[in-house]
Amino acid sequence: MERTLNQIKKDVQEIATQHRQVNSFFWGDFIDAISRDAIDYTLMVATIQPGTMGDGFVNVNLNIVVCDKYNEEDYNQIDEVHSDCLQICRDIFITMKQNRFDDYLDIDGDISTTPFINKGHDITAGWSMDISLKVYDDMNWCAIPFDSFDFGN
Repeated sequence: MERTLNQIKKDVQEIATQHRQVNSFFWGDFIDAISRDAIDYTLMVATIQPGTMGDGFVNVNLNIVVCDKYNEEDYNQIDEVHSDCLQICRDIFITMKQNRFDDYLDIDGDISTTPFINKGHDITAGWSMDISLKVYDDMNWCAIPFDSFDFGN
């Protein structure tokens, strides 16, 4: 692959860190993220999903959640949180379409988004988006760490 999963994680984390409205980033499961102590909201969570691979690419599928806390008695605040978090999701999409990422990936297909309200450990609202990153792979069999495998070519 032109970029490893760990490198993609760093790229996504940098997007979260540099965005002025995102205060916390977590790579892993959403439930694990919100179960931690002292989360500084607005929170961005990236969770790897099942993917695919083919000739010249590996699809790295991510579920990205952007959420914020709200006051349960103030229903208008939910609208504000949904509006802000959807804009942040759009910002992430636009960022990943820039030249910096063109060298090693493409966003495969459209991105589905889903609003949510979570009344768990913290009372949050936000958006979840599924993004498929088509990571280029030159299929360089010479780079595979084999000692003496006969490819038969």
